[in-house]
Amino acid sequence: MSKLISSALLLVLAVVFLSGCSGSKSTTNALTQSGMVNQLSKELGMTKDQTEAGLGAIMMLSKDKLSPDDFSKLSKGIPGGTSSLISEATKLGVVPGSVSSTADIIQVLTKLGVSPVQAAKFTGSVLKFAGSLGGSTLGLLSKVL
Repeated sequence: MSKLISSALLLVLAVVFLSGCSGSKSTTNALTQSGMVNQLSKELGMTKDQTEAGLGAIMMLSKDKLSPDDFSKLSKGIPGGTSSLISEATKLGVVPGSVSSTADIIQVLTKLGVSPVQAAKFTGSVLKFAGSLGGSTLGLLSKVL
């Protein structure tokens, strides 16, 4: 009888633990893009809007430079995906198709009030952050930047 109770208790704990893990995972994923933006903003002394515009510009450039398959892989590796960053950048005045090089990303940032020195550090900081994400994210972004 005690084995039955122990087994039932173990099963209940496993279900509670596993359901708690899946819930926290989605919460973590939802917060990660915000965390990425906040970390880069703080590191570079930029506003949230400036950082989102820069990240969106990088994603626009990536979409043009990478194969559809590689861009899909990149999108899966970026917290929150790439479409929300592109959308935010567009809202902030970055015109899709206007970003064809790293120099264009720097130009986007300087138009938004980022100093040229900060703007020049931006892509390196993004690559550094991408390295912390694991997977193929860093390698794919390295092909673009």
